[in-house]
Amino acid sequence: MSEVVYTIKAITKEVQHQHLIKVSRTFAFTIPFLPDLLADVVSNAYLLCRIADTIEDDPKASNQDKIRWLKDFSLCASSLFRDQNRVLRLQKRALNLAKAAKVDEYALLEQMTQVISRTCGYRREVLVIIARGVEILSLGMAAHLEGVSINSLKDVDSYCYSVAGVVGQMLAHLFAAYNRHIDAQKLSVLAVSFGEGLQLTNILKDRFADKEERDSSFLPKVSAEDESKQALHYAAITQGHLDDAIDFVLKIPRLDSGVRVFCLVNIIMAMLTLKKIIRYPKGPSNKLKISRRCVKASAITCLVMSRFNFGVKLLAFIAGLGNASIRRNPQELHDRVSVWNKGV
Repeated sequence: MSEVVYTIKAITKEVQHQHLIKVSRTFAFTIPFLPDLLADVVSNAYLLCRIADTIEDDPKASNQDKIRWLKDFSLCASSLFRDQNRVLRLQKRALNLAKAAKVDEYALLEQMTQVISRTCGYRREVLVIIARGVEILSLGMAAHLEGVSINSLKDVDSYCYSVAGVVGQMLAHLFAAYNRHIDAQKLSVLAVSFGEGLQLTNILKDRFADKEERDSSFLPKVSAEDESKQALHYAAITQGHLDDAIDFVLKIPRLDSGVRVFCLVNIIMAMLTLKKIIRYPKGPSNKLKISRRCVKASAITCLVMSRFNFGVKLLAFIAGLGNASIRRNPQELHDRVSVWNKGV
């Protein structure tokens, strides 16, 4: 295949980071812990995922229009964004669809082609990894909009994989592309569970807002009397996935401390959020957020502890103290939901 050539100027690293700050404070805070080259590609990959998410979440666009756009975006990614004119058409459709998008998200859509132009400037191995992640994510979002219902834990697993587990796999492969001592396949198995742990944390934290603002739920439907019991049960399942996420960190070489810190900060923040969910299973939402001061303190601790396997384990033990944990088989989960090495 010939190289991808874009005539539209790529977004700069600085502008890319400004978009990141505006659409995700969490990742804007943690991504700079990564080595510079890796921080650049992870930022870019996140923005592409956020573009798809902006279309999926738009409350005013019709489901059919969103499904068609996401499927077309998936196809575009599967061809490594080779056709610039196709990307431009997708951008035009996105701007027409996302009329209810937040200002910062709409601004990102306005520079969608420039973001993709930067993607296509990376070396081919990196481009293939990012494109594969975006392809699976977009198609998974489309499938959810087509009416895939969530009636069981297996349905939760499938949903979490399509929006988060695949992102974990993309990161695992990007980490391996920059450090040949990392086994991408072994890391990818744990990445699925890692992604589900973070996604379930968000689902539990945002469940009241999702119900009130969007009339939606990403957990099986239960009676009002059983909602707190369900929250505690899924908090234990989530903790189990975050325990797998710690195993993910331990498989990253100790000298790659920036990668370790990036992962560890996200895991520790999730564990601390779970503590609040367990303490306030009936909410309200504002009780479930951890403070900025706590986030900064966690980051400093992660910086110190990430260099040592014992330190990582000790920090995880302290952060998860009191959280019930239901451990599942990460290999079984991976084999059941992952399509990374299969057709989609």
